[in-house]
Amino acid sequence: MGRMNNSRKASFKELVNCAAQHVLSWLNPDGSFPAGHNGPYHHPETPVRNTAHWLFLTASLFIQSGEEKWKEAGEKAIDFLKSPKARPHYQTFHCRDRIGFDSCNGLIGQAWVIEALVKASEAFDRQDCYELAEEVFLLHPWDENVGIWSRVEVDGTGLYYDGTFNHQLWFAAAGGMLYKTPVAQERVEAFLEKIAVNVQLYSTGIIFHSSAMGHLTDYLKTGVKPLLRETKFRLKKRIKKNGLYSKSVGYHGFNLYGFAILKKVFPNAPIWETPNFFKLLTAHRLQNFIRDVRNSEFGYRYNLAGIEIAFAVETFFNDKEEVRVWLNRQMEVTFLSDTAVLSRDAHDPNTAMARIYQAARFSEDYEVITG
Repeated sequence: MGRMNNSRKASFKELVNCAAQHVLSWLNPDGSFPAGHNGPYHHPETPVRNTAHWLFLTASLFIQSGEEKWKEAGEKAIDFLKSPKARPHYQTFHCRDRIGFDSCNGLIGQAWVIEALVKASEAFDRQDCYELAEEVFLLHPWDENVGIWSRVEVDGTGLYYDGTFNHQLWFAAAGGMLYKTPVAQERVEAFLEKIAVNVQLYSTGIIFHSSAMGHLTDYLKTGVKPLLRETKFRLKKRIKKNGLYSKSVGYHGFNLYGFAILKKVFPNAPIWETPNFFKLLTAHRLQNFIRDVRNSEFGYRYNLAGIEIAFAVETFFNDKEEVRVWLNRQMEVTFLSDTAVLSRDAHDPNTAMARIYQAARFSEDYEVITG
């Protein structure tokens, strides 16, 4: 696929549809889509993540169009995600193959599958998908004192808290989608009240990638050992803060997208009216951020800063012109062709292609410039 020589105007929804249509030919006999290696981290992944992303998109396209091809592909993807290949011990999903790292890929690996299964349950009237999403979500221990979740390995072994803020945020977003599960809703609201509202920011409003979560006194309620461990983690994180600014910039849109999902579910949550949240919500408008996100290796070519910020702008401000600006910034950096909208110079083309599923949540269509 070559990059187009001449720029032109195009419907963003049509580009998403075109990319999805192209990828239908990639569907494997077992229902999986090609695996990737999670971009600049280069950790080999199983097909679970990308299959979940394509399931979310095919389910969304079926809701929009009713075309049977999307349902057929989606149900094959469901078969894979329910199989022992994806969930070998019938506990959490096997997302990553990297020695020295968990195979569940923390909370984030599970969040991506949960959101896809809930969307599939709505699109294809599959109660079994909702039940599986609920089961996996509730497998994860919840600490009501601190307000965060712990990881669970693929064999069911309990692991320590997931210490990455965006992982906790996205797991909360996925849990918020479990609209028929009161305990999930309650825990997500508690996360927003205890953790998200107090997320650490740089002076610019950018979310610190290794933000501490919760008050140290809350960890003491769970025992001396967790308190000592958390204190040690926080000292290490503080030392690394300056060195993580570029990475934090690259993940800021990813965080905003997670917050936008939660805004749809909890429109009246107190967090939305706090000064801290307004500061992080508007940080993307600073000229330094616009420059820095383009330079971050985690900005447009791994995370989809343009699409993610555009969705947050649509959700929180409903500013159509600003949405178009951010979508066009994404196109300027990653557009390769109509069937490879996010692939130019991608660290991991398979995952870059699959992440276009994030565009499925837009309420409206937008005109973009390609080429």
